[in-house]
Amino acid sequence: MRLTKQRKMIISGSLTALSVILAVLSHSSCCYLAALAMGISTLGDALLAGYPECIENKLAKGGLAFLAAHILYICTLLASYGKSIPELLTHSALPFSLFLVLTVLHGLLFYSRGSSRFSPGLFAAASFYLLTVGIHAAAAVTVYGQAGGGYLLSAAGAILFFLSDAVLLARKYGAVRGKYVTAVIWLTYVPAQLCLITGIFLTRSVFA
Repeated sequence: MRLTKQRKMIISGSLTALSVILAVLSHSSCCYLAALAMGISTLGDALLAGYPECIENKLAKGGLAFLAAHILYICTLLASYGKSIPELLTHSALPFSLFLVLTVLHGLLFYSRGSSRFSPGLFAAASFYLLTVGIHAAAAVTVYGQAGGGYLLSAAGAILFFLSDAVLLARKYGAVRGKYVTAVIWLTYVPAQLCLITGIFLTRSVFA
């Protein structure tokens, strides 16, 4: 099945609807934050898909929406974890270093091989965004290592999100092409969002 813009928006909108339902069922502020993050992600999907048509620089604005969503997801994760940030940081050096290295390698491997459609400024912004996704993944992996339980889904979702965005940016740089690239992006993006919203729900509702 070809993923048209309309189908992408139906999938993204359905994920937001699911996150709202889970938030209402859980009565948890953390789940409401996750639903808000998913809603902002849907806004980012709409901008990247070209909606509304009157908005310019859709890639930049879509990226900002997803940056805001990841910051919210990080805040949701920290609020759900409930421990102090300094305590979390003492265990996060290795995961953070790993995703920092992966972000640097991604730029070296794909930006340098692309068609130079991205200016150095846009590349810096894209790298900062991917590093933020990596920080989200590092935090989720650290929290799972410390608390276990439903945080496994949060960690899996954040890692899949990093993979999805890494492929998306590689395509935007012009270094990755092919008719299956969009399918790879969405086959990692959708499970990533599902893991993030259900992971927080299960953590607050089942493992609390």
